[in-house]
Order: sequence, then structure tokens, then C-alpha cells
Amino acid sequence: MKENYWGKYWRRRVSRRRVLAGGATLAAGSAAILAGCGDDDDDDGAAAPAATQAAATQAAAAEEEATEAAAAQEADASAEDEPEEQVSETEDRSRYGGHLNYSYPAYPTGFDPSITITFPFGMATTYSQLMAFSILEDEFYPDAAQSWEQVDPETLVFNLRPGVRFNPEASEGREVTSEDWYISLRRYPDSRANRGSNVNELFFSFMDENQGATFDTPDDLTLRINQNKAFASNTRAFAAASLVVVSPERLAAEESGDLGQVSGINAGSGPYMFDDIGETRISLKRNPNYYEHPEDIPGTRFNKDMPYIDSMDTVIITDGAALQARFLAGDADYYGPVDKITADQWEGQPNVNMITGPAIDDGGIMIQLAAAKWTPYPELSKALSMAMDWDGYIDVVLGGEGRRSAPVSPTAFPNYALSQEEIREYQVYDPQGARQLWEANNGPEIFPELDTTVAAWVADYSNVQFIGQSFEDSLGVKVNYNPLELATYIASANGPTGTKDWHFFIAGNNAVSTMPDWNALVAYTPDGYGAIWGGNWYKGVNISDPWVNPENPNYAETGGSEAGEAVRAALEITHPYAQELQDYADRQAATTDDEERADILKELQRRIFTRYCCTFPLPTPTTKYVAVGSRLKGLPQPPDTDQTASFGMWRAHNIWLEG
Repeated sequence: MKENYWGKYWRRRVSRRRVLAGGATLAAGSAAILAGCGDDDDDDGAAAPAATQAAATQAAAAEEEATEAAAAQEADASAEDEPEEQVSETEDRSRYGGHLNYSYPAYPTGFDPSITITFPFGMATTYSQLMAFSILEDEFYPDAAQSWEQVDPETLVFNLRPGVRFNPEASEGREVTSEDWYISLRRYPDSRANRGSNVNELFFSFMDENQGATFDTPDDLTLRINQNKAFASNTRAFAAASLVVVSPERLAAEESGDLGQVSGINAGSGPYMFDDIGETRISLKRNPNYYEHPEDIPGTRFNKDMPYIDSMDTVIITDGAALQARFLAGDADYYGPVDKITADQWEGQPNVNMITGPAIDDGGIMIQLAAAKWTPYPELSKALSMAMDWDGYIDVVLGGEGRRSAPVSPTAFPNYALSQEEIREYQVYDPQGARQLWEANNGPEIFPELDTTVAAWVADYSNVQFIGQSFEDSLGVKVNYNPLELATYIASANGPTGTKDWHFFIAGNNAVSTMPDWNALVAYTPDGYGAIWGGNWYKGVNISDPWVNPENPNYAETGGSEAGEAVRAALEITHPYAQELQDYADRQAATTDDEERADILKELQRRIFTRYCCTFPLPTPTTKYVAVGSRLKGLPQPPDTDQTASFGMWRAHNIWLEG
């Protein structure tokens, strides 16, 4: 590898602090925002074996810190939960009140939870979901549902909590009913098909009426979902912050039979409601109708009545350096996840507390290849994988604390995951072999340059630069970086496969912690993001794009014209590899036998790794660092801290402001 601006990082690890000065925050920033679907939206928790003794030592230290912090938090919670007869006659209200300040890197792309995925701050605070799932405690938290039952593999019944009411501007503040939930949940397929929704269908396809699902509402507090298929992760899907109840009276239907889009901003029943929406600032205030939570619900992060904090305010700051500066100056109470190098740099800052815990969102960051450009050349995509310095990425970008990742998280789901040793067999760094393979298959002529897209709102994009530098050094190909603002960035990532304006894209999931189907695997399967990122064709999606199977008998008829719409709508998966992946995904989702599910998922991952198209999972940290302001207290430990699916930052109603 030639000498370059990374400086001899493989011989002098200390150089990474100079190389990455300013903090490599892309993984925690742009990638998180890109695919927040369900926010934060989902997975499972556990500890995985370390690949080396050093990693084991780091993990043990992180676990000890997390245990001590959790014990302190548990002590605080115990004090809050003392029986009435043990507290003074006058209730201690010292934790109630205050205004939380926050900064956000881009203006929201919308306010309808069935469409937008880029605004968890607003969605998770103003709406109610049925339940959440704590990764730390490996258990569900009830919210708008007080109980539920999986009657059989395809029948799920929710017993709703009485007293849940919309905010005063939604449905005149009336009580939420099972009919409201039915109307809300049936909107997702329509929003996906007709409104450009970015909420992934993985979260709602099992209850899609167009595919045979039905709903029953025998009374105001009972919701019965007759699924169109068995889905082992269905309850975990409901932890997604996107699956919420909206006021039917706030839905604006454009024509007869239209399910409608949320009109206005206050359409929910969450603890807060919007107070003011401006071009550079969005404010929230308490919802006066927010319902009480019974004291006998174990383990929840609710207060009995209202959340402690009075109001919240977010300032839109699109410049990454300015956003960091505002937080470091103490003008923002929460920043969010950062990498180890940034955490080290911010250590000792007077306005910063760093919360740490095990990092389990493996596979959340990945190299996506534009399928239409790469699939005709499998040897070149293999050369690209061989050109990637996997261990160098851990050393430089992750500050030496990291592990190899896979389509299913090795730490979140150790029973379903491949070992570190096996992953290394598939991720081999061989720059000389990569160059030979690249040149032998006409790589310099087919790809004289490689284009990638980066987030314009982050302070730097060092992780993307490291990957690009690996490709340049190993293959001799020039890499171009195109910075885009949020809306264009998402459109560039999610556009039809044949229209991609990039060759590789560093993508990520905003919520990858509560279900194996979502924990990175979603990026590969046709009913997940694979249809867009990986080019796996499903139900006519992008059927006219170049990579479609030309042997499909309907291919010539569809072409891409309007006349082919009916034919395209009837098509299933058209590429044999895509069909193979979907078959595996469907089998693992339908089984309730854990060992059988593990066998299917492991074999699926092996097939993904040996295909080399079109997604390479990047190494991930072993420790998660979350930066919060010095006066913000009571947050759960990582990995729950920033996961709304786990009642983290925006749903942890017992967080409070000191002073």
C-alpha cells in the first residue's frame, strides 16, 4: 500500500488521532438517519465472544462500566418507585420541569409516521406505539397495549390500555380505540405504494390486507390481527417507532377510497405535542391529555403520569462542525452516538457526559454496491471486497475497538450468527490479488473511476474516505465523493436500482436492535432494502432496470411503459438469486423452532457472503459511546440509550434535567 494522507496507520496507530481529527461521526450521523425506518426500529440483545484477548478485555471493561452505571440508575429508579407509605406526604417534584435543548442535522422530510423515517425526535415523542422491547433487559415494555397474545402463528391479539387519549388538537382529545389502531396500521402498504414512504415493508407486510391479512375490532379495547403469514418477529416489529396510532380525523383523503395522509402536525397521543414549527426550530410541549401509566407495570421507563421534562426544543443545524460546537458549548442537552476517537477527544469537556455500554448494532453500517452496475461483473465485485482493508478499518476508523460483522449481528443474536473466524474467511484483505483480479476482468476499462455519496451535514466522513482510499491503493482506481443534503441523500440511496448515481454507498440502519430480520439482514432480502440497494427484484419493483432476469417471459411485455404496470404488479421475484434469498428469509421468519431458525439464518448468511453482491457489512465497534449534556440524567444504558424501539432517549419518560 502506498504512503498517503492516512500516514503509516498500520505501523503507528496513534496517527489515527491526527487523521481523524474532528471525530469520525458519519456512522453515528448520516448512516443512522438514512434508514431510521421504525427507528431505531428493532433487534435483540446479548454478548458475543471476542475475537482476540484485547477485544475481550475491552468488552469486559465496558461491561463493568455499564454494570456500575446501571446499578446507580437502578438505585435512582428504586428511590422513585418507593411505595406511597414510604415517601413524605408531599410528593417530591424536584425532577419535574425544565426545557430540553437539542440540535438536529437536517429539517424533517415530513411529519406523517407512515411515510417519514428521518425525524425520530418528533415521531417518538408525539405518538404512542403498542409496545417496546428493551435490549438490556430482554423483555417487552407495554405502552398503548397493556397485554397481547399470539393465539396461533398467524393470529395476534392486543388488549389495549384504557384511558389513552389523543392530544387536544387531534380528534378533540377523545380516547383512542381499536378502530383507530386498525385505520392507522392499514395505511402503511398504501403509504409505501402511493406516497413514497421510507418505512420498510418488513415491519408491516405480515398485516398487509392486500396480501390477505384481516383485522377484527370486537370492542374498543381489542385489536385482532389475522396475519397473512407467520412472522416470528411480529411482536418485535411493533416496537418500531413508525408503527403508531394516528387520529383518523387528521387524515386528508385525496379521493374516494384513499386512506389519507396526516394533515397538520398534531395527530398523536404521545407524551408531547408540537408547539411551534419553524424553518430552523421545532418546539414540543407536554400533551395535557397524556394518560397515566399504572404503577404495577414492571421495568418500564414511564412515570405514573406525565414525563418529567416540560418541553423540548430542537434547532436545525446542517453544518456538522457547528452542531458539535453547540453541544460542546453546553447549548444542547443531547448529541447522540459517537465513535471511540470522538469520545476520547471529548473526554473532560465540562458540558459532556459519555454513557457507554456494549455495542450490538452489528451490520448497521455497510458498503452497498449499485447492483445494476456490478452484478454483470461478479469477479470485479469480489475484487472490491478483497481490496477493502478490514482490519485497518477497525484500527483507524473504530479506534482499535471493533469486530467483524455479518448480515445478522454476532452480538445481538449469537445463536443466529456466524463466528468471527468464519466471517474472516469471507472478508479477506488481499490488495495484490485484488489488483490482479481487477485487471484480469477489465476493471480499469469498465470502472475507470468510482463515485460515492456522502452526507453534507456531518463534520467529516473519514470512514467513507478510508474505504475509498483502500480501493484506490489496492485497485488503482480514482474515487470521487459527492456530498448531498438530507432529502437528496436519501433519494440518491433509495432510488430505482438502474438509476443510481453512485458505484458504492456507505449505508446504515437507524434502528437495528430488536429483530434479526432487521439487524442488517434487511439490506439483503428482497422484502427488505435488498430490492433497492442489492437489486433483488420483488413484485415488479424496478422490473425494467438492467439487471432483471432477461429470461423472465414477461420481461419484454413490461419494458418500463405504463402499459406494463398490471403485468409488473402481478410479478413475483424475477431473479433466481433473489428468489433464493427470499425463500431462506421466509423460512426463518415462519419457524418458531429456535435451532431450526438458527440453521436457516446461518446458511443464508453464507450464501450472501459467497455471492459478493451487493452488500458488504463493515466492521462495527465493541463499545457504544453516547454523548449527552451534563445536566441530562436518568437515561438507560447503551444499547437502549438511543433506541426508541427500546424506550430510549425519546421515549424514556423518566429522564430529567438537573438544575
